[in-house]
Amino acid sequence: MVAATGASCAPWIERPAAALVLTAPDLAEFVKFLPEVRDGTLGIQRLFFLAPLFLLTLGTPLALGSGLSGTPSWLRLLTRLAVFPLALMLLPPVWSPTVMISEEFRLQTLGCIVCIVLAIVWRSNWRLPRYLLALLSLGWVVAPLLAIWQFVEAQPAIARAYASAITLGWGVWATVGGGVLMSFIILWLVWRDANHCESR
Repeated sequence: MVAATGASCAPWIERPAAALVLTAPDLAEFVKFLPEVRDGTLGIQRLFFLAPLFLLTLGTPLALGSGLSGTPSWLRLLTRLAVFPLALMLLPPVWSPTVMISEEFRLQTLGCIVCIVLAIVWRSNWRLPRYLLALLSLGWVVAPLLAIWQFVEAQPAIARAYASAITLGWGVWATVGGGVLMSFIILWLVWRDANHCESR
């Protein structure tokens, strides 16, 4: 929940005096309009800002619904329900069919659809292989770092645009900390299940 909040609606940049409060999905759009990005002198992978949200929305229901012992059914249900509003945040600001299937936003639309479909069809008796759970756990740590890297790359341009220093907001640390915590929890559950199977 902490990581999802950080990746979706918590501020990554927070400067109320300059009317500049941006979340990670906001940054994915905002950086496109920086002069340095528009003229090609600054290469920013804007989808990296959406990577933490995508991996959390995609992977959490699969990981918790993969038959890991000790995961209560109410938590699995709550996680599935949370997918719907979180997946919609992957979409572009304008929800028209023409925009959503355009080359610029096609991956975002596809990511949203995949997350929602998997949340609906996934069954609790289906199990992800342990190596996929481990990769998901790694992704929950790496994706925020990629987003921070792009923020650091864009930070001077953002500061010039607003004529003031720009620092990371608490949403960044919530995303990183929550992702690390979730990664440890899932890896611990996988390790515990593996030991349980071996002891039989």
